[in-house]
Amino acid sequence: MASLTFAIEPDEFLGLSALVELDRAASDGDTGTDAVSKAKVLMCTALADKLEDAGLPWAPSAEAARKRAAEAAAPASALRGITRNDNARKGAAYAAVAALAVALWGGYIRGWQWTGFRVNGQLWDWLTLLLLPVVLGTIPLWIQDKDYIGKGRRVTYAAAITAWTGFVIAGYLIPLHWTGFGDQKLWGWLNLLVLPAAITTVMALTSMRARRPEARLRPYHTAIIAALATGWIVTVIGGYALRWTWTGYPGHTLWDWLGMLLPLVFPAILLPPLLKWVSGNAAGRASAASQAAMARTVIAAVQTSP
Repeated sequence: MASLTFAIEPDEFLGLSALVELDRAASDGDTGTDAVSKAKVLMCTALADKLEDAGLPWAPSAEAARKRAAEAAAPASALRGITRNDNARKGAAYAAVAALAVALWGGYIRGWQWTGFRVNGQLWDWLTLLLLPVVLGTIPLWIQDKDYIGKGRRVTYAAAITAWTGFVIAGYLIPLHWTGFGDQKLWGWLNLLVLPAAITTVMALTSMRARRPEARLRPYHTAIIAALATGWIVTVIGGYALRWTWTGYPGHTLWDWLGMLLPLVFPAILLPPLLKWVSGNAAGRASAASQAAMARTVIAAVQTSP
C-alpha cells in the first residue's frame, strides 16, 4: 500500500484533538479514536466529497481519472465559454443594468404602459417582485458557507438588517406612503418575507444534512426557531381570539393557512420520508456503502501505519 507522510501545524493538531475529545464524549469514552485515525477519516470524507463534485466514484481508477480530465480539458461550447469569461459576464451585467434604467425611465417618466411600472410604483411591489429570488440566492450560501463569512461581513449584515427594521417601522409611523407598508398587515409580511425565508432555510438545511449527516442545529438555532414559533402562536391567538386587526388574520380560513404552510411543511417533514419510500431508501444504501468503503480504507491505513 502506498504511504504518504506530511506534517500538520500545531493549530491543526489542536483541532484534531478537540474532535477526538468530542467523539469520546459522544460515545461515553468507548472509542479508540486518536488524532491520526481522525485525520484519516476527515481526509477520506473530504476526498469523497471532492470526487463526487468532480463526477468520479470513490477510489477511481487511473483510466477513469484520465477520462474525466480529458472531458474537463475539452474545448467548452461558445455559450459555456461566455459564461466563464469574467469580462463577458461584466458586460452582460452592465447591459442589463442599462436596460433596466431605460425601462425605469420610460415606465415612470415617459409613462410606457407596457412596462407596468406605474401601477406597481410602491416599494412593496418591488419587494414582492425581487425578494424571493434574492432570498433563494443568498440564504443557502449563508448557511452552507457560513464558516467562510468574515466578522466584518457579519457586522455589515447585522447593521443592514437593523437599518431595514428601522425603515419599516418608519414606514408605518411617519407614514411613508410610497413604501406601501401602511396598507400591509402581518399576514402580508408572512407571505412576503417570513415564508420564503423559512422555506429556503429548511431546504438548505435539509440539503446540508443530506451531504453532511453529522451536521446538527446549534443551540442558538434551536432557540431562534423556538422563539419564532412561540411568537407566531401568540399572534394566531391574538388575531383570532382577541381580534388583533394588525395581524390581518381574521377572515383567513384554514385553507389559506394550508396554502401558506404546506410549502414549508412539505419539504421539511413530508418530502424526506416520501423520497425514501419511493426510492426504496436508495440514498441511504448508497451512503452506507460509501461509508463502509471509506471505513475499510481507514482501517487498512491505520493497521499498516507505523
